[in-house]
Amino acid sequence: MRFGIIAEGAEDQAVIRNILSAFNIDRSEIIMVKPRLNRDATDENNPTIGTFQGVKNACEGVDGIRPDFDDFFFNPDHVAMIIHLDTAEIDTQGFPFLRPIKKGNPNYCTELRNRVIELINGWLDNNYQDRVIYAIAIEEIEAWCLTLHIKSDTSQSADAKSKFWREVNKKKAKNANNLAELTQDFRKLKILKTCFPYNQSLKDFADSVELATQAFNS
Repeated sequence: MRFGIIAEGAEDQAVIRNILSAFNIDRSEIIMVKPRLNRDATDENNPTIGTFQGVKNACEGVDGIRPDFDDFFFNPDHVAMIIHLDTAEIDTQGFPFLRPIKKGNPNYCTELRNRVIELINGWLDNNYQDRVIYAIAIEEIEAWCLTLHIKSDTSQSADAKSKFWREVNKKKAKNANNLAELTQDFRKLKILKTCFPYNQSLKDFADSVELATQAFNS
């Protein structure tokens, strides 16, 4: 049982991998599809690899052919593809996107996540929906990481990324530039679950992983 990850960047993949570990998914069962761990000349010459546009390109493919998905799912042991996007800059990507109203809207995170899922499914021409797990971070994946440090709604933070690194620097954490190390506590399901009340999109992703693993193990 293997899971693929298409994400905006390698640091995002590292955070997601730590969360998967909480559900007893071994590192050997996780494949970094985009960006790849071992990049070749094709990757180095493509400036969209490891970006929002890179995720979009992988989902859309070329002329209906999506090698990142088709090659991955060709192996019957490859059960699900995780697609990650941050929503912080989704309005600046060169296509129409309408955010839900945020102020006074208790369902903002869920509504925004659902709209991004609809967007991704459109890129995929509604293929693979039963084999995709959506890692939609509102507004940044650092907002997920921030739940390990503060106990308030991190999706409402004006700049979750800066706030997260300030918290890390205050605690003088080792490996302070490495999200893989700084989010190791996500590997512990008990700790991960204590973070859920402080970021709905983190909970939504973790819940979808749990459901998927239950389904694949049944």
